[in-house]
Amino acid sequence: MNRKLFLLFLIVTFIGSSNFCSKILNTKSKPGLVVIFLTGKVEVERNGKLVSLSLGSVLQKNDTIKTNSGTLDLQTSLGHVIRLKPYTNLSIESLHGDLSEETSLAVRTGLLLVKTNKLSQKEQFKISTPTAIAGVRGTAFSFEVVQGTLPKIKVYEGMVAMTLKAPVSQVISADKISENPNYQKLQKLLEENEIVISEEEEAEVKPEFDQLAQTILNQLDDAAIAQSIESFRDDLVRTVQRGKFERDPRESADLETLVKIDEDLISGSLNNKSLTKEIEKDQSEKLNIALDKVESIAGSQKLDSEEEIKKYYSVLESIHKLDKTVLHGAVVTQVGNTMLVHSTKGTFRLDVSEVEYIKYKNFDVITKKKK
Repeated sequence: MNRKLFLLFLIVTFIGSSNFCSKILNTKSKPGLVVIFLTGKVEVERNGKLVSLSLGSVLQKNDTIKTNSGTLDLQTSLGHVIRLKPYTNLSIESLHGDLSEETSLAVRTGLLLVKTNKLSQKEQFKISTPTAIAGVRGTAFSFEVVQGTLPKIKVYEGMVAMTLKAPVSQVISADKISENPNYQKLQKLLEENEIVISEEEEAEVKPEFDQLAQTILNQLDDAAIAQSIESFRDDLVRTVQRGKFERDPRESADLETLVKIDEDLISGSLNNKSLTKEIEKDQSEKLNIALDKVESIAGSQKLDSEEEIKKYYSVLESIHKLDKTVLHGAVVTQVGNTMLVHSTKGTFRLDVSEVEYIKYKNFDVITKKKK
């Protein structure tokens, strides 16, 4: 009898350990970025064809995304969330999962807002432009491509490490440059001078970087350039403008509303399950909690006059509603069709369908814009 019980114990233990091992082996995430929020006409091109999007759609390696006037929130299997703002154009170069430890996004134009969990020792999360690569170290930050190919990074939490890249020459072929040992020396110089951007810091690559790099590229065949490349070190570093910034309340609100949904829904979507309604429900509930928090913070400021609102938000607007009422204050944040307004009459959560137009009254200049 004891022997039978012992054998039964071994069988149960083996089955349990097999299931445990199976779970361990299957923890490797499937590659993909899952759509968790979507507004406007966002376009995704895959293999030369446009792909229709809905909540739960999975974006893949080599996909190209154009948000046009819309916005798009994406989530990875590891809980990282990314918001693509209007008029953003990027390509997915690599995705974490299967045999890859790297997620890499190449931004051509536009603005991203990113919130990542703490990365594992092996994992890499990168955002690049033709002139720079930003390596994430567990953080919340924005990444904007301004003036063509020159990035601007603002770090809200954690750190981002930026490495400059030698741009493509405007007059010499890429093949010829890549074979040149002086080019390799220049690239190594840039890689060795990593720029670490800490919490509450911003950094922007100035146009002088591209001009200086082009000057160096055009002299690669000059025998004397090998000795002088090192002398460009200080000049190259000076082309990055870095400093502290004071976070705008609307930036904080934007960050707060970039919410993460249940990871089981992400896993299910990556395994080809149709979970559109479940994702919409979960995201909506978490977004409402975030908006409640933003509204509570706004209300606690006790701003009663237009002057106080303008000073706090650095903007003054008048929101003209279809029912002919007017709210004087500031749009704190807008996510999809939901607009949170802080006015002299209090805070209000509006649907954009209620708004006829908005007047912007900064610096004594009034501009009028439809909602």
